[in-house]
Amino acid sequence: MFLPSIVVFSISLFVTWGVYLVLGKKYALDQPDSRKQHHHPVPQIGGLVFGPLFLLLVFWLELAPVWYLITGLVTIILGLADDRYHVPWQFKLLVQLLLAAYLVFLFWGRFDTIVFYNVSISISPLILLAVFIIWFVGIYNAVNLLDGLDGLAGGFMFILLAGLAVSGTGEFFQLNGIFALVLLSFLTFNQRPAKLFMGDAGSLFLGFHIAVLPLLYAARNPDLTSLSMTPFILVTSYLVADTTRVFFTRLASDKNPMTADTIHFHHLILQQSGSYLTSIGSIYFITLISAVVAIISFQVSLSVNVMFGHLALLLLFILTPPVQTYVPIITQTIRPYYTWQKNNRTPKPYVLRTIFMVILLLGLILSVFLKYDLSALMDWQHALAVLLLLILSIMNKHNIMVMYVSQLVLILLITEITWQMELDTFPKLFTTLICVTYLIFSLERRTGTSISKFSSLDLLLIISTLGGITLSLLGFPVSFWFSLALFALWFGLGFILRRTLFFSSP
Repeated sequence: MFLPSIVVFSISLFVTWGVYLVLGKKYALDQPDSRKQHHHPVPQIGGLVFGPLFLLLVFWLELAPVWYLITGLVTIILGLADDRYHVPWQFKLLVQLLLAAYLVFLFWGRFDTIVFYNVSISISPLILLAVFIIWFVGIYNAVNLLDGLDGLAGGFMFILLAGLAVSGTGEFFQLNGIFALVLLSFLTFNQRPAKLFMGDAGSLFLGFHIAVLPLLYAARNPDLTSLSMTPFILVTSYLVADTTRVFFTRLASDKNPMTADTIHFHHLILQQSGSYLTSIGSIYFITLISAVVAIISFQVSLSVNVMFGHLALLLLFILTPPVQTYVPIITQTIRPYYTWQKNNRTPKPYVLRTIFMVILLLGLILSVFLKYDLSALMDWQHALAVLLLLILSIMNKHNIMVMYVSQLVLILLITEITWQMELDTFPKLFTTLICVTYLIFSLERRTGTSISKFSSLDLLLIISTLGGITLSLLGFPVSFWFSLALFALWFGLGFILRRTLFFSSP
């Protein structure tokens, strides 16, 4: 069974909106304090929506094994209890160990080898048990520790999931693709200032999903006796490095390693640079590099030299004092351009430039719609998706969230039509013209191009474009022009909407 991407997104978005209207002012409110960036209570209901919804979808589509559905549901319940009643960490750890024990029981004796890069390590069941528990508990909680800024944990997971989704074909890759689409609906509400947070129900479920990815991948082939860890260690490199660094830093300072503080990488960059975008953008970029190398590892066996380089980078990140070394380098590199671009020269929109961009955008859209087969969009599923999105947009017509919904809908529709197809001459022409025009307007600091107003979704689109272009140049079946066209569509439409319907929006 197959669900179109826009259908998955629209259902997820509509359900999230409905739950937000019902519970947004009273359920599991996260109160502001000195460690947090928000100044008003924010409901922690994101995980309450995207976790169960994703489990329901993969159950209906028969994409996930029963053990995944059971342990995933237990994880969500644990997170919901913590969001509402602040469960002691000792109890949460006990539940995690019980979940790990259940999984070990199911897979006991199946694997006798762990594959890391092109090295195969024979391992006894008891040693494998110890390794898996450390991996499971560590990754299970790592996303929760990352969830410190609007769009950060969700954006990190989207890059990871999208990378896995384009790495191959089959149930494992489709499952991750659906999760990425469901997570997009949450990210739409999680733009700064966030309307909702994912809460522990969301962050623990995301950590759980990453932790069992090797088992889900191995489940594709029941006769497989080796457990491949290379792509999954690669995509979790940032989580492993930052969590390990913070853990040992707290121990060295005679602090409880489970105590919350502000020494995570994203906190340090935000403190040094004062820039939200620099903080989340740096982590997005690191995750992109990890995801690209992980995609490569699905296709070819990476050498021991690559493994040594990877381990060296991890140790460098963990052992090097960030505030004295790489954090100042990042902030000093970004600050001049960010400061220059922040102050627009033209405080009012100019009609001619807006009309010119409208013409170019319509040219790109029409050149795609007239050339490629649109029959796949003419069914009840797409009609339902459009109806749900129209209702949401009309009810929130003055909210800038509608701008992001419009951009995402356009991107998803074009993706359904042109995915893995080479664009024709006219789409390439209009793509080029939009990109060049937007670049010129950005250099002129025109209204509608201000980077200071970018959201995490804007950064994710840039990261996705860079990832697509990189994979295309490396010979993967991802079109260079397709990636560039998505960039043109997103920022072309955003430019128009920011100068018209959402001119006064922050």
